[in-house]
Amino acid sequence: MKFIDDKAATDSANDIVKSPETKKEQLVSNVPTPEAIAEQEKIFMPPEHLARRAIAFGSPGRTALEPDELKMLVNDAFRGEKYFIVVGKDEKNERGLSARVRQWRRMRRSGVNVEKGVSLDYYLDPQEQCYIVLHESANNLDILKSALALVIFRRKLVALDATMRRKKSSLDDPPPPFRTRDCEEILRESRIEASKVFPHLLRELTKKGWRPPLRSLLGRVSARADWKIQQVREKRHDPAATTTESK
Repeated sequence: MKFIDDKAATDSANDIVKSPETKKEQLVSNVPTPEAIAEQEKIFMPPEHLARRAIAFGSPGRTALEPDELKMLVNDAFRGEKYFIVVGKDEKNERGLSARVRQWRRMRRSGVNVEKGVSLDYYLDPQEQCYIVLHESANNLDILKSALALVIFRRKLVALDATMRRKKSSLDDPPPPFRTRDCEEILRESRIEASKVFPHLLRELTKKGWRPPLRSLLGRVSARADWKIQQVREKRHDPAATTTESK
């Protein structure tokens, strides 16, 4: 499913391009209908990239998540959420169908020429270096919200990867693979943006004919983890501070 579209909506009657009223509406302005998805849905062939649960969802152990990284995710970046996003190479399945092997196969099929002696890490798609970890009590709405956050985060990660590559002078000096600790700021930004956009996404899905609670939108996800959900700290309004500032 496409959650994000940077293109403005078009009024076919008057052929006038209309910009969505807000950035939140723009992010969900191109949600397809169930009928449109049904025409493209693969019955016997493997699903598309984001739809692969093995890519989009996983466990903390896949990237050997360190204790300080886990603490940052649970207590800060995704505080109060029943999911978090982990960043890093697939260390758990390095010899199996890891992200590196999957990408290498796609590169061969598409005819990309891999330079001799260059590490496959240079060609690794940054979008395959991140995935969602779900809490054991996460429901269908939590899963949908986490998928939205992942889409937003992957866009930010691609931009960050491009910036890092521009700073490198040659293929012999590829940027190091991202880790969760390297992406703390954009992880937090992605969670905040997803929380703001999510209500707009639900309304748009309803308009397009999707039925809440969207039971089968992403299918069952068996990979789960358990951690203590931290309460979100609310900022308290201090009238005295406001009065002082206004003087």
